[in-house]
Amino acid sequence: MSRIAAVEPHPLRLPPETPGGRQEECFLLRIVTEDGREGWGEAHGSPWLCHAVVEAPVTHVTAQGLRHILLGQDAADVPALRRRMEKGTQWIGRDGVVMQAIAAAEIALWDLAGQRAGLPLARLLAAAPRSALPCYASAKVAATPEGTAVRIAAERAAGFAAHKIGWPPFGASLDGDLAFLEAARDAAAPGALLMVDAAQAFDEPTALARARAFARFDLAWLEEPLDRDDLDGQARLRAASPVPIAAGEGECGLPGLTRIARLVDVLQPDVTRCGILAALAAAPLAPRVCSHSFTTLLNVVAHAHALAAMPNGWMLEWPVRGLAMWEALFPGAARLRDGHFTLPQAAGLGLRPDPAALARHRMPSLPDPDLRVP
Repeated sequence: MSRIAAVEPHPLRLPPETPGGRQEECFLLRIVTEDGREGWGEAHGSPWLCHAVVEAPVTHVTAQGLRHILLGQDAADVPALRRRMEKGTQWIGRDGVVMQAIAAAEIALWDLAGQRAGLPLARLLAAAPRSALPCYASAKVAATPEGTAVRIAAERAAGFAAHKIGWPPFGASLDGDLAFLEAARDAAAPGALLMVDAAQAFDEPTALARARAFARFDLAWLEEPLDRDDLDGQARLRAASPVPIAAGEGECGLPGLTRIARLVDVLQPDVTRCGILAALAAAPLAPRVCSHSFTTLLNVVAHAHALAAMPNGWMLEWPVRGLAMWEALFPGAARLRDGHFTLPQAAGLGLRPDPAALARHRMPSLPDPDLRVP
């Protein structure tokens, strides 16, 4: 038996690139067992709120923080601990930030499980997972088509043969969207895949009109063209669209993933929101699965292990700018070659954050946990 001895939240923030600019944030979670092993997870959500979910005192048997739920428990049975966390937080959230924090804990527990088994996580999840995955380069669209061409050319030079563009100013006008896509197509390698993240910018008629206009670019998918809750519109759009439809990143649990998986051509679970178990359970309901992995390398690696274990897993999202911004956490750890990511073969997730970088980027006004093994 390997009991949980520590549950440590690590809310992190980078300084803004320009004065007054956006401060990038992420949330890592460390779980330590009595035998000295440590597992790491990540939540894609508000670090402040995830920190609160971990640290909350007991209000009720179904309203308590994750630390209280997990401390002293045997770390061996990950599905049972996932159910325990969900039951212990029923009154404070069955979706959103609570489930995101639970996802971070679940990933950390899987990391520990792989270490105990002496296996990379993907081999714990599937008998014969893939050892490498094709990646699509992902970043928000540049301010101009010319800037987009520069970005795509740089990704092409780095070996990528799949590129995703989107978010404003993409979506503002049809002519503007076509100009962005034409610039991306001209800059990409012959035969490269393009995909568009519409960021819920359209109503149903506009989304269908855009899909028809985009058909000549042979897109791999059109991502989140509609509001996430417009499930009826999503079903109608998928039936009529000449471009495959993708969605799923906003779902924080199996019920939401199950609903959306049946309405898309490409399911995009974010395991740092929904957890690995939910992503694996929903994957067979969709024709194909790609990751939504958009912050640190730990985020990307957790998705890679899950995706490699799925028979219908397709491409891994590679957030070029995000990984560069958070590189100090995992210096020299990326394994990308010719647009493919080779999964770590060490036990568990196969990587650890740098302690000095954790301390340097910890959000202010929150207590600094003791990183020593109990």
